[in-house]
Amino acid sequence: MKSILYSGGTVITGDDIADAVLEYASELARHESSDTLEIPTVDAEGQTGRTKLLLGPASQFVVAQSTVPAEDPVDDELVKSVLLKTAHLQAPKPVASADTTGYPDFDEPTEVPDPPLADADS
Repeated sequence: MKSILYSGGTVITGDDIADAVLEYASELARHESSDTLEIPTVDAEGQTGRTKLLLGPASQFVVAQSTVPAEDPVDDELVKSVLLKTAHLQAPKPVASADTTGYPDFDEPTEVPDPPLADADS
């Protein structure tokens, strides 16, 4: 489990959830945007609950390992949703093509024409 520390306190949640929230918050800040997320959490006594987080450009988080002896909160659908939101904010990643017919063959020597020489009489 991981703790998400912020200006108002600390929430404890699952590793995957905390990592996804941190990455999403970073992308939101880069785009000067905000969003709210409701995530499953555990308190210091091991009681489960849900916490709403406001993520935005001014959000300052620290994510650290937690030592609370409780079961790791898991919400695979939430993680998938947050990762998808994060991906939509990120710049597209280039994809290599297996079709190289449109690219020049750099292994074959290329003839370069001689440049025109200036007329010596001018």
